[in-house]
Amino acid sequence: MAASFRGRPIRSLRMRGRNDSGEENVPLDLSREPSENFREILQNVAKPHGVSNMRKLGHLNNFIKLLCSVGHHEEQFGFTYEEIIICLRLALLNEAKEVRAAGLRALRYLIRDTCVLQKVLRLQVDYLISRCIDIQQSNEGERTQALRLVRKIISVNAMLFPTSITNSLIAIGTDGLQERDRMVRAAIAIVCELALKNPEVVAKRGGLSTILKSVIDCQLSRINEALITTILHLLNHPCTRQYVRTDVELEQILAPFTDFHYRHNADTAEGQIKEDREARFLSSRMAIVAAFRSWSGIINLCKDENSGIQSLIGLLCIPNMEVRKGLLEVFYEIFRLPIPIATQDFAEALQSVDPARFQDTWRLSDGFVAAEAKVVLLHRARSRPDLMDNYLAFVLSAFISSGLLEVSHIANTILPHSHSHHLHCLPTLINMAASFDIPQEKRLRASAAVNNLKRFHEWKKKGLKPYSLYLDHIIRKSVLTHNRRDSHSRVQKDIYVIKDAEEALMLNLRDSQILNHKQNLEWNWLLIATILKWPNVNLRNNKDEQMHKFVRRLLYFYKPSSKLYAGLALDHPNARQLTVVGCQFVEFLLDSDEDGQGYLEDLVRDMVSWLSSCSGLKPDRCLQSNGLLTTLSQHYFLFLGTLSPHPQGVKLLEKCVCIFVICSLLNLCSIKNQDALLKLAVTTLDYSRDGLARVILSKVLTAATDTCRLYATKHLRVLLRAGVEFFSSWGMELLVTQLHDHSKVVSIEALDILDEACEDKANLHALIQLKPAVSHLGDKGLLLLLRFLSIPKGFSYLNERGYVSKQLDKWQKEYNLKYVDLIEEQLNEALTTYRKPVDGDNYVRRSNQRLQRPNVYLPVHLYGQLVHDKTGCHLLEAQNVVPDLSYTIRSPMLDTWEGIKQLKASLWALGNIGSSNWGLNLLQEENVIPDILVLAQHCEVLSVRGTCIYVLGVISKTKQGCEVLKQYGWDAVRHSRRTLWPVTPDEVDTQLISELSSVPSTLSLNSESTSSRHNSESESQPNMYIPDDDKCDSLDLSDEPCLYFHSKPIKDRSPFTILASTRFVRPRFLNSLSLPSKKPRSTSDPKTLSGSRTPMELMTGSMRRTRTVTEPSAYIRTAGCPEHLYRGGWTYTVSSSVESSC
Repeated sequence: MAASFRGRPIRSLRMRGRNDSGEENVPLDLSREPSENFREILQNVAKPHGVSNMRKLGHLNNFIKLLCSVGHHEEQFGFTYEEIIICLRLALLNEAKEVRAAGLRALRYLIRDTCVLQKVLRLQVDYLISRCIDIQQSNEGERTQALRLVRKIISVNAMLFPTSITNSLIAIGTDGLQERDRMVRAAIAIVCELALKNPEVVAKRGGLSTILKSVIDCQLSRINEALITTILHLLNHPCTRQYVRTDVELEQILAPFTDFHYRHNADTAEGQIKEDREARFLSSRMAIVAAFRSWSGIINLCKDENSGIQSLIGLLCIPNMEVRKGLLEVFYEIFRLPIPIATQDFAEALQSVDPARFQDTWRLSDGFVAAEAKVVLLHRARSRPDLMDNYLAFVLSAFISSGLLEVSHIANTILPHSHSHHLHCLPTLINMAASFDIPQEKRLRASAAVNNLKRFHEWKKKGLKPYSLYLDHIIRKSVLTHNRRDSHSRVQKDIYVIKDAEEALMLNLRDSQILNHKQNLEWNWLLIATILKWPNVNLRNNKDEQMHKFVRRLLYFYKPSSKLYAGLALDHPNARQLTVVGCQFVEFLLDSDEDGQGYLEDLVRDMVSWLSSCSGLKPDRCLQSNGLLTTLSQHYFLFLGTLSPHPQGVKLLEKCVCIFVICSLLNLCSIKNQDALLKLAVTTLDYSRDGLARVILSKVLTAATDTCRLYATKHLRVLLRAGVEFFSSWGMELLVTQLHDHSKVVSIEALDILDEACEDKANLHALIQLKPAVSHLGDKGLLLLLRFLSIPKGFSYLNERGYVSKQLDKWQKEYNLKYVDLIEEQLNEALTTYRKPVDGDNYVRRSNQRLQRPNVYLPVHLYGQLVHDKTGCHLLEAQNVVPDLSYTIRSPMLDTWEGIKQLKASLWALGNIGSSNWGLNLLQEENVIPDILVLAQHCEVLSVRGTCIYVLGVISKTKQGCEVLKQYGWDAVRHSRRTLWPVTPDEVDTQLISELSSVPSTLSLNSESTSSRHNSESESQPNMYIPDDDKCDSLDLSDEPCLYFHSKPIKDRSPFTILASTRFVRPRFLNSLSLPSKKPRSTSDPKTLSGSRTPMELMTGSMRRTRTVTEPSAYIRTAGCPEHLYRGGWTYTVSSSVESSC
């Protein structure tokens, strides 16, 4: 009975459900004329008496069946739409909720276009729909059908949406939570959808305030973000910005922090105030972070004079620990930093935010070493701009401009020296710690802060260290391969330093307890490791019986058959130390040549026997019986991996019939549930030499299960980032093979690794030699192929096949627009709580697992690859690409989203052209850079300003681009992205030195006199601290993208003020990004373009040059230009003649 019930079709279950609820099964003969069926149905629905409600329900359901069968052909109905709507309208007045729900459903199927919708509204059906929404008497089915009908109206024509329904939806959204209405979230979602398509009707009915109120009501990140993003979207465009009162409505999200007496609901019970306040803190934090992830939010929250960001920073001066703690969590999230645990121990807090600490995804059963390496090892990109760095620099500068001074390492890394040299509080902090003129409590706190900063600095110097021994094994092998000469010289130095080695060795042997103590775990393993690494000591040089006894004891402990080491749990306190000593023991025996050969052979044969048992058991028993997942036995693969790089070790493996084990591993590739064994084998083998290790890897890449093939493919990224020798000669070929894997996940992963590998020219040349077929991978495969164009060999290969000319046509017609979608999709995925799956077109929610800070490296662009060579530049010049793109920049169409997208496509294209010196000359000859700057400063569509800023960051990729932009008043960070401790140039301004020497030794909070002095000085000519060009030539700027920022007057702020209030400095922040106070001229207006330029710019703009591709040349900064600020794409400009209004 149960089986037959489960086997029923879904549709039949639904019909039976209706019959069980009382619906009469009314027959419908589809062979009759449609007009006759419609007449019968409408007559029964419209009869006031004589027809039961359940029979009416059956007729309404038949109406939908008939409508789906006939289609929307009015001539076959036998009635007009008005007549049908009048009859169906009567169903909405029925006393039975089931009949009303069926009537709403029938109307939803009937409305298919604007014409029908207009007739429905003309007959005032919207009031009956509102009535169905408002009724709340156990009629969820009816209300659900009403909301579905409402969404259908929005999808057909949102501009006709009636205010009557809007009022009902807003009322539910406003008071639904207090009334415990289960439809409140659905109603709010519909209001948000309507606000995007018809903001006027929502704004006039107070719907935007309802959305913002719901933001503070919601503690689910994905819903909270969707709500606040609706408001931010409206702020983006001038046509919709008018509906949002930014000073009142947007800053509602700050209220839980800024209002100490904030109570979201007036009727909240006294006992629930604390709990309610914590919930509001959480909601507000989510909304603030989401706002700072968009241009609209940043610009509106960072305006001058009592802006939202100034209010937040000012709260740090107030002695309220609850607010301070919540606010610091907001800052951590904004800057994409992990939140440390709350503890009194600074070391424990520091450890809690270590990116290299263990994560659940690093387990053998999950991502293992491939997941760990993606966090610990650096991406291979050196010269490609990372747009996330630009974003963080923009936000950090916004906070600093609003009065937050700090000692953060990130400020030194991503902010220019001229913008960050006066931010540090360390000198004053040290003065406080050493001064006895201040209270003892403050002195002790300052001293503790200095000590903690020192520990933090030491922690940063160490860098990211691998957590697992497996990744450490891979990195160590790579380093030893590259530095064998250094390690040899270091050993000789150790020999020279150590005296009386023989006597000290015997003393350590006795103290290690290994010779006279059988309790293995009580041995002094630190001394054992010292003996094994003792310089120039091995069995070949030391024939003493005690040394051989020492070796035999260790051998017995580590042999799998003894089950001493192999039986210990993975989480044993000494597990890591014991494994490291075991690997050192293997190396010690290898160095002992013939004397250690017998011991090592004995150990290897025992490990081979253990591994054979692993591969010989049934899949469901092998892992459990051998303890591979829970004991240290899995580390025997590290021992074998220690042997594999050495020629003697390889010979020994062959001698010990290890070929049998290798064959067993190859056989495991086709057996399910052996993923753990294959992961361990793939991870620990050495691939620097051509041999069986690469054969095993190739077999796993092609013959294993989907999970193992994916892991093996990801392991190729580990080897790439670890710098395994000669990767281009063998690794690239394996990756190209993976492009044709039947699993799309594997092929896309291989494609992504190839894209990263092509950052190295050797790998790119190897890929061109392989001539891969990537057409089956869609647009992402196309982008990989475009990388060939960046070098002459690849350009010739594609040009001979006519590929270049075809791609130029495609990019001009469609791919430039697709590029906008691609890059904005990556930015949205990095900045929001959504990510896009590999096999789908819809976003899915992120999980709550801890994620590292995402990177958004600039995608490959056809024009950006062509300009790497003079031939490609000539091709772009012949096609008139730059003039065509420049025309779009000078005559933008901002009225439609299609026009905005076209403008962004042109901006990205020009930015990629300007990413090389050859292409930059083309932009200069067209004189389009000033036009991009005008858009960045004055465009009313805020997202276009953001695109302009990213584009300027791409242009600043080269030193020549830095110098060109410097002519227009832009300063740059000129150190490499990978420079952890950037050194300030020697060109220190004399006035800066004198100013620093006059800084008082105590922390000064702002005073009125200081504030007025700084305000007056900020209006004078800026005294800029800019490195001289001749000295800047010594910096390494060949490949790294430059970071640009506005050079502020040195005296704008006291260098060592920690927390300045909003009165201390009139922040001159984001003048170029401010919302216009009056209607600006169109960007295509020549008056606007010329009016915003300096006389030097006008002079250069009037001089038209013959457009030829010339050799890249150095540029000299024009004196007296106003200075601007951005970091490779996020810009802050300050005009010398206009006060900041943002």
